Amino acid sequence: MIINIHRGHEQIGGCITEISTENSRVFIDMGQNLPGNGEQTTPEQDKEMVEDIFRNNPKAHEAVIYTHAHDDHVGLFNFVPNNVPQYIGEGGKEILIAKYGLIKKGHELEYNVVSAVSAHNGSESQKQSCERLAKTIDEDKEKIHRLNSFRTWQRTKPHALPQSFEVGDIRITPFFNCHSIYDSYMLLIEADGKRIWHTGDYRMHGYIGKGLIPTLSRYATDIDILITEGTMLSRDEECIHEREVSRKMAGVMDAFKYVVVLASATDIERLASIKEAARKAHKDLYICSGYMKRTMQIFTRREAEASKGLFSFHPKYVGYKNAEIPALPTMRKKGFVLISGVMQQAFAIRGFIYLFFLGWLLQRSRTGES
Repeated sequence: MIINIHRGHEQIGGCITEISTENSRVFIDMGQNLPGNGEQTTPEQDKEMVEDIFRNNPKAHEAVIYTHAHDDHVGLFNFVPNNVPQYIGEGGKEILIAKYGLIKKGHELEYNVVSAVSAHNGSESQKQSCERLAKTIDEDKEKIHRLNSFRTWQRTKPHALPQSFEVGDIRITPFFNCHSIYDSYMLLIEADGKRIWHTGDYRMHGYIGKGLIPTLSRYATDIDILITEGTMLSRDEECIHEREVSRKMAGVMDAFKYVVVLASATDIERLASIKEAARKAHKDLYICSGYMKRTMQIFTRREAEASKGLFSFHPKYVGYKNAEIPALPTMRKKGFVLISGVMQQAFAIRGFIYLFFLGWLLQRSRTGES
């Protein structure tokens, strides 16, 4: 067995690890570099790097296996050769398809606007913009096509034996684990009489983290090599459980009338903490992200029953296109908790300005001021 860490051993993210035997090889993750970690590259450079990796040391049996759906682990999937199968958990595949579907929709809306303007004035720059957008939409379609072809595994049910799959003479067994994104996995990789345990971080501070020690005790035995990303190893701050995070947030939500929480649309456990905190503070929960709306629907459908409602999400949606304007006076009057992704910060700030301006106008109208 040969292990080749192409990238990720001196940085967080951008992970690409190759494990090969005489006849087979698997790649664990094919990730983009995170901003501020590793050398920043263009898509052209990323494509060339991936092509070089697959050009060298070819084997009869090959595959790429993704531990989870963060871009620093899966972001270069579209550069993998078409004849190489790619594997990910069922939930990870679903949220990736939702993400790239919304990206394509956004590009199509932009194309329609630019196309209409171009048809009206016919400027050369507008025509070039249309061409670039049309090319981008084609690339979006190709990415979605590639994602639909991903092979998946089902998460092992409680008290059931884990299911393995093989790539040539390499055997892979996924184990569900706690991470800052839904449907993340540790991997047991067996080949040439050796056992490798591959994981990101060892996290126990989420609602599903209680399964970590039992899983390690039962299956991570007689391990020859440990490969771990170890993001948490360089952090000195105390790591508290999500229940404590939720309790602290509930205190803030109770103290302030208007609360905006920045959170990832794919972090099911943190979203559950926010939801529970808002419930305890007797505040209505709102979101303003189409992607978050979609991921919450996925989480609810897949996890609500098994989690006894913890992962059931039914927030009110105030988005760009179909904002519930009548709800805004209610939000101003009763207060709210608004979960916003980083990309929606500007929208959330504008919403605040609107609410306070509306309140100012209502106050002036009550006092008879012009």
